[in-house]
Amino acid sequence: MNHQVIRWCAIGDSFTYLNDHLDETLFRLKKGYLTRILDKLPDLPLELNNIGINGSTFQDWVSQPIPEADVYTILLGTNDWHQLYPLGSEKELKHRTEGTILGNLGILLDHIRAVAPNAPIIGGNPVERADFVYLLDPENNAQGSYAPEQSGEWLRDVSAAIRKAYAEEGVVPVDLWGRSGFTQDRLIRFKHVRTDAGYADLPYPEYVGIPFDPLHDEHPYPPECAALTYDGLHPSDEGADILAGLFAEAFRSVLANN
Repeated sequence: MNHQVIRWCAIGDSFTYLNDHLDETLFRLKKGYLTRILDKLPDLPLELNNIGINGSTFQDWVSQPIPEADVYTILLGTNDWHQLYPLGSEKELKHRTEGTILGNLGILLDHIRAVAPNAPIIGGNPVERADFVYLLDPENNAQGSYAPEQSGEWLRDVSAAIRKAYAEEGVVPVDLWGRSGFTQDRLIRFKHVRTDAGYADLPYPEYVGIPFDPLHDEHPYPPECAALTYDGLHPSDEGADILAGLFAEAFRSVLANN
C-alpha cells in the first residue's frame, strides 16, 4: 500500500458499534475488539473508521454508503439468523439475490469493491450465543444458539456458510466460530433465573428452558456472570481480546502481502 496511513473501515453490528459506545454496555466492556486490534498492531499505522450499526444485518448494508479505505473488516450475521433471514445458497451468492444472507453479503462486497477495488477485505463469521438479555431493556431478549431459530436454521450452519462465502469471494476469512472458543459452557458463568424454589445461579445447560419474564424477573446477568460475554451475546473484555487476536493475525497476513 502506498499510503503512510492505512485507512481501516470496520463494518459490523453491535459487536463493532459498541467499541465506540462503551456506555451502552454499562461499562461491562472496558475496551472493544477494534481498539484491541489497534493495540495488538502498534507498528502498523492503522487509522480506524468504525461505521458499525447497532443491531444491523447484511440487509441493512445493502443501501448503506461505504467510504473509501485501504482495508475493510466485516463482522455480521448473528442478527440475520435471529431475524429469520433465509440463508440462501451459492446460487443466491452468485446472483446477488437481495433478501438472502448470502445474496446480501455479495451485494455488500460489490459496494466495497466499487469504492476500493484493490482494498483487502477481512471477514469474520458469527460466534455462538447464549440466551441474550439487553442490559438497558430486558424486553430485548433472544434465545441462544444451542437451538435452531424458528425457521429451523442453526446459527452454526449460517456461520459456516458465511465463512465459505468469504473464501469463495476472495475475502480473507477469520473463522471466529471455530477458533474463538465461544462455546456455550464458556459464554457466561451462570444465568440468574427464578425457579420454583427461588432465584438460582445456573450454568449451561441447567438454565435452558427456564422462562424469563422481563417485566417481573431480576436481570439474569449481573456483572459476576461474565465469561466470554457479559450478557449472553456481546463479548466481554476477555471475549473481545480473543476476537481481536484472531483479526490481528489476519491483518498481519493481509498487509504483509500488500
